[in-house]
Amino acid sequence: MAQICNISEEVKLNCCGDKFYDFFLNKMDSYIHLFPQNLQSYKFVEGNGFTHGSVTHWKYDFGIPAEVKTRLLVDEPNKAVIFECVEGDLLKDFEMFQVKVEVRDGGKNGVSSVKWSVGFMKADEDVAPPHNYLQFGVKVCKGLDAYLSKQIMN
Repeated sequence: MAQICNISEEVKLNCCGDKFYDFFLNKMDSYIHLFPQNLQSYKFVEGNGFTHGSVTHWKYDFGIPAEVKTRLLVDEPNKAVIFECVEGDLLKDFEMFQVKVEVRDGGKNGVSSVKWSVGFMKADEDVAPPHNYLQFGVKVCKGLDAYLSKQIMN
């Protein structure tokens, strides 16, 4: 029987965790402009915004062009967002695939951080773990942190 695996990485933020979470959830349309080499497009298939239960169709390239539909699961109290793959290229290699983004706000004196986790179940033991998705998540966290930190200074 296949086993659910999880890989994750935590990124410390220079900006406020609350600001990062708000931008991450409410300005996802900006990601196409911030990461054009990786994200080509998205559209809503169900729902009309980045809210709990919405389904989006993404076109992206992490070395190989791909498409996927994801259901968005939002846990506001814990500042967490889960992208659950419901259809697309990922399901050729994985029986289950989801990305979870958790923001920890350190407050005015603490250190904020983002934990990017990829949960997956391989369809075949020969499939490599999806480290490229984890590394893209780290890239998004660092890029968005730099963008938001720059906005604070201007």
